[in-house]
Amino acid sequence: MSNKILLITPPDKLFNQNNSCLLIYPSIGIRQQTEKILANSTNGHNVYLYNVEPNVEEGIEHDIDWLLTVSKMCETVILDLDNCPLDIRMLGSYFVSLPNTYWLTSEDNLLYNKLSPNRIYGLDTIENLIGGSVEQQEEI
Repeated sequence: MSNKILLITPPDKLFNQNNSCLLIYPSIGIRQQTEKILANSTNGHNVYLYNVEPNVEEGIEHDIDWLLTVSKMCETVILDLDNCPLDIRMLGSYFVSLPNTYWLTSEDNLLYNKLSPNRIYGLDTIENLIGGSVEQQEEI
């Protein structure tokens, strides 16, 4: 059985039985790690991507309702704080407080450590949550 990976962006949502992961402003490295992890999976996956590019004339219009709804729908949320624009960083403490959110940053003096122990430095530590193979999940 081959895996089926569905990439979903605002305003779309899927209500299927696949495992779902939300990537909020992921770096290229995080995107590549996600792709590599899911390529080895035999299950279907929904990958929600929130990475709104600014419109030169209008600036950025964020779909906050979509982002909040999808963060509650997904089993795993990956928040790359270093790549988030200020509007989304302002919601960072909310996302970090969610038990299913794993967050990355290069900053050292953040109070987010008080809200959540889910700071990660790469996806290798949570590979099984995103879609690692059954053999890897059984080892844990």
